[in-house]
Amino acid sequence: MKPRSYLALARKAFEANFRRPDHPFKLTFCITYWCNYKCQTCNIWQMKPRDELRLDEIREFMRKSRDFLWVDLTGGEVTLRKDFVEVAHAVIDSCPNLLLLHFPTNGYLTDKIVENTRAIMARRPEKLIITVSTDGDEATNDEIRGIEGGWQRQVETFRRLREIPGVEVVLGMTLSGKNVDHFPEAYAAAEKVIPGLTYRDFHVNIVHESPHYLGNANLELRRHVPPTKMLAAVKQVARLRGVPLGPVGYLERAYLAQVERYLMTGRTPMRCHALSASCFVDSWGNVFPCTIYDRKLGNLRDVDYDLRRIWSSQTSVATQREIWNYDCPQCWTPCEAYQSIMGNFLVPGRLTPEGGGPAPDPATQSG
Repeated sequence: MKPRSYLALARKAFEANFRRPDHPFKLTFCITYWCNYKCQTCNIWQMKPRDELRLDEIREFMRKSRDFLWVDLTGGEVTLRKDFVEVAHAVIDSCPNLLLLHFPTNGYLTDKIVENTRAIMARRPEKLIITVSTDGDEATNDEIRGIEGGWQRQVETFRRLREIPGVEVVLGMTLSGKNVDHFPEAYAAAEKVIPGLTYRDFHVNIVHESPHYLGNANLELRRHVPPTKMLAAVKQVARLRGVPLGPVGYLERAYLAQVERYLMTGRTPMRCHALSASCFVDSWGNVFPCTIYDRKLGNLRDVDYDLRRIWSSQTSVATQREIWNYDCPQCWTPCEAYQSIMGNFLVPGRLTPEGGGPAPDPATQSG
């Protein structure tokens, strides 16, 4: 255990309550858009990407961005990159205070995923969390994810990853109109084949649309789902999960607790910390505020892979102010919600657009 990593995150989270840091402490980094599934809730699988960032470019980016404390490596399917382990090593080696490295996987290539995970753990990251995606029981999952036999491989991947010392692994389920009532069946099916499974082993969120990342804005995934129906499903999940254990459990509980406000109003339930605590970088080096807001701020290749040059630009500062004032698409995706919860922990008056207090604008108080 590295106490300095926990202290660094606590310090940055505290700072984010009052001002905009000079570098994000969380990064969501899509390292490839290649995917071997055909999910009905995402159009990434239809892409045939070319000229994605090379390993040497990623290493240079990370070498100049040593202040990340929390990094999500996402895709596509991350393990389809032949150099995925080297990418993960670049993150771990470059960020001395890295507390959390996370990546999701569709779980299909079990042997490869397990082998990659063991190689990553050889670098001894402080905390490695892996989310294995699932969308229901076997029939529902394979229908939504478009691959016959996928569920069997996903649960096998989950089982084998659990055997690796030091790895935390969860099953990730996104609720949409295609499976909104299906969590009990999803859990029951997994429990039959995974010894010792508990409700806390599931991470559940609600579906979102993203034009620049998921490419699924045309699917209208929540259009035919009454907010009350989605809310009832989320409340059931929260009740079954029970009292949270540890910081990650607390964040998941807080996320689920604010879903009602989001579903009933269509508004982000608290001031968002995209471009204050975090940002999103795609596989070509394009920098965006987050996975939802389609506002390109620059490209790493144009600034010698120095994120700070984009982060500190007038465009980024102005965009962050827009987000702070709720002038953005509005979402409640965990990719942005967790750091927003941390950044709104101390300062009152940030839980609704109407406020309740003069919360300071971090865009005008950069540190």
